[in-house]
Amino acid sequence: MSDRNGLIEDCRLALNVLCDAMAIDAELAELQSEIDVITELSRKAIYENARTAVNQTEWAQRNSAYLERHRKASERVDDLEAIKRERLGKAKTIEGFIRDIESRPLIITEFDEKLWLAIVDTATVARDGSMAFKFKNGTEVTA
Repeated sequence: MSDRNGLIEDCRLALNVLCDAMAIDAELAELQSEIDVITELSRKAIYENARTAVNQTEWAQRNSAYLERHRKASERVDDLEAIKRERLGKAKTIEGFIRDIESRPLIITEFDEKLWLAIVDTATVARDGSMAFKFKNGTEVTA
């Protein structure tokens, strides 16, 4: 914990990079506009078909194209919203980690299970009783 401020700064940087959703929000806005346009075009085509004599084959093809564009845009919206939810979840996790680090004393005097789980990736016990620890930063220690 000697470089707590550096760790917190690194976490905030990771938070900004990994959890940024501005590009997703912009694409979602574009897709919503596209969906609105497609919906209006489809509505007008239905109105035209109901009011005037229209070649039904051409109308069906045009309407199918509208429906396909709408389907693709809606699927992309669903994908982007899932990515955004994932990023927001990561942001909450990182923010919780930052708060946890800020609240800890500079010197750790007793075992802390949450801290242990946060820094240790794997612990392996061999048949001979030796142990190997791999930390999330890539460091390995054998005891």
